[in-house]
Amino acid sequence: MKVYSLLIFLSLSFTNFSFSQDESEKPKKKKIKFQAGLLVGSLFANKYSTTLYDGYGYDQEGKKNNFINSFMYRRIVVEYGGGFGQSDQIAEALGVNPGEWSFDQTDMPQGVKYNPAFVLGLQLSFPVSKKDALLLNVNAIRLSLTGNFSIVITTPPIGPQQPGYQNIQAFEIKGNEQRLTIQTGYRKILGDDDIVNFFVEGGPSINFTKYLGNSLAINNLHIDLGTYYTQSFYTTYRAKYLTGMGLGAFAGLGVDIAANPNWNMQLVYSPSVEKINIGENPKMKLQHTLALRVFYNL
Repeated sequence: MKVYSLLIFLSLSFTNFSFSQDESEKPKKKKIKFQAGLLVGSLFANKYSTTLYDGYGYDQEGKKNNFINSFMYRRIVVEYGGGFGQSDQIAEALGVNPGEWSFDQTDMPQGVKYNPAFVLGLQLSFPVSKKDALLLNVNAIRLSLTGNFSIVITTPPIGPQQPGYQNIQAFEIKGNEQRLTIQTGYRKILGDDDIVNFFVEGGPSINFTKYLGNSLAINNLHIDLGTYYTQSFYTTYRAKYLTGMGLGAFAGLGVDIAANPNWNMQLVYSPSVEKINIGENPKMKLQHTLALRVFYNL
């Protein structure tokens, strides 16, 4: 009986010890099967495709116009500048007498570039292990771009001036564009910390780009340069050169922060090489994105 009593005592003691251990263990992490989230950030686009918006415009065959045939020359000098016996609206906008101004090829836009663009994206992640995941990202981008052109006031200045003085007035030219980018790829977490880890990612991408408009302003006079593209004989050009699909690839480096079992936040820098397939002779070029992603873990 003493032996049985001892065995029962040891068994009960072991059972109590096991329960005590189980209760003291940390709860297991939530197993993530799927992540859905949003990305908000800024795209810093390369300036290669800005040639579509530099005021020269393109002919029906997709070739860039020379100065005399350029959209800006036709609009400023011929149509708004008193050509065909019309009133000189350019002089009126400048506050000078008709004909007291000039516009030549040296006045065409300079420094046309994209402004930092707002990016909004839907982000999906499919974990295949604790540190690895497959990605599907869809990002919408609205871009604007600006540059400067000039007009010379030829009215003789009052009082003495230095030799070669010219009264050059600077004005702004603008453009607008939209893009939709779809990325598929792979992400790898580079650490074992429960809260903060670095990650890398990358994969192929496809983009869809659309020209939206091109205009300029001379003080209060606003001139639309895109009206040429709306004419019926530009139908083929619009389809081929003002909208396009291009391929590319993206990479990413960032910090993953596990805020709690349900939410992850990521700060990411993402360079990409893409062909923006609008305008003449598009090429693969580098651009950059800085963004914040927030994931909900399912």
